[in-house]
Amino acid sequence: MLDLRVIGMVSEPPEQVVDVDLADPMSTAILDQLVNVEVKAVVADPNKRRALRWTMTLCLVDEEGRCDRTQPYKELGGGVIEDPDDATAGQYPTATIVPDLDLLVMLQRAVEANPVQALGGVDLTVMLQLGGVDDPAEDDVFAAKRVRVSPRYPAARMANLNPTITSLDAALVGVSSGGIDIHERRCNDPVQPGQSPARLRAGQTVTLFPLEPDGTRQQYVAPTLDGQSIMLEETVTYQWLAERGSWSDETTGGGHDILGNQSLLGSDWTAPGTIPDGQMVPTSIWVIQRDERLGVRVFETCIIVEP
Repeated sequence: MLDLRVIGMVSEPPEQVVDVDLADPMSTAILDQLVNVEVKAVVADPNKRRALRWTMTLCLVDEEGRCDRTQPYKELGGGVIEDPDDATAGQYPTATIVPDLDLLVMLQRAVEANPVQALGGVDLTVMLQLGGVDDPAEDDVFAAKRVRVSPRYPAARMANLNPTITSLDAALVGVSSGGIDIHERRCNDPVQPGQSPARLRAGQTVTLFPLEPDGTRQQYVAPTLDGQSIMLEETVTYQWLAERGSWSDETTGGGHDILGNQSLLGSDWTAPGTIPDGQMVPTSIWVIQRDERLGVRVFETCIIVEP
């Protein structure tokens, strides 16, 4: 079982690319090119039934990866959500970064701290603090999401997009029949026609494979230290989490091996071997898809475990 946990944080968009005037690199003209960025967190708390309070802060981080309160920062908001596992509607802490003078000051400080690294993009951090409404702050959990503003260098540089998954291909291990598509859904979502939750018997193992639509792995231009540029293709990694049961591989994907073969993408999930007699146990499955340029996608689905 999972304790209170931030499954993943997604920003939309994950990166923005702006034209920079070298004579006045931090002018307010940069703000005119930026759009609002929505930051959403996917959280789980299967072991307890409670409401959760949350806050998000935009900041620069210190050496320990926490918000550096000696530097400019901005509170993005906070609130209370219903129990994320029991609520009939999805409960997602969400805040918006608005391009304003506070944001420009933070970008300026980041550039001043490391002007060479800024050629590849300036990263700011959204820090999420999450805990039970009635619990003390020292029991809170924290998570961070970086958002990036990059100069249009080289000239062909385009902003990154979040990766995508259409569904999961599922095949029972040891069974010769074909696989099925598992669609995105929460365990508490109403069943849609043709998209009933997948069902496994206790102790069964299923191979889950992410189905990537065309364009998931973007090609992009990156600057090199010698002032030139290089064309690269994104790598994509997958993190596999479940409310219960076990995985053969908790992380898959990434680059290619020395022979040029794509690293393993899928993972085997084994349902819990023991469940209460006569009961069906809805089990949440999360797949966190990441590229190496801060793009993130959280795919959530549900598998029913039967005796």
